[in-house]
Amino acid sequence: MKNRSTIFSDLSKMAQGAASLADEMRLEVKNIINARDQRKQNESNLVTYEDFEALTTRLESLISRIELLEITIEKSKTVKKQKSTVSKKISKRKN
Repeated sequence: MKNRSTIFSDLSKMAQGAASLADEMRLEVKNIINARDQRKQNESNLVTYEDFEALTTRLESLISRIELLEITIEKSKTVKKQKSTVSKKISKRKN
């Protein structure tokens, strides 16, 4: 009877070792695949989401500034035209 229990014990230890080995191999394969995927992503020059969001925010800010500058330029042109018209009227009155 003791022989049988040691055989089952040995078989149990072997099965446990095989399961552990299979799990370690699975993890190793997963790590290899992840490393290969990461390498491919790095080679393809992809942009991270955080960088993309930062650039989008900066672009929106720059667009707002450009629109503000365009409005300022238009106002400046309008004021310049008004001054020019006023100065022409004044010069005509003097003559």
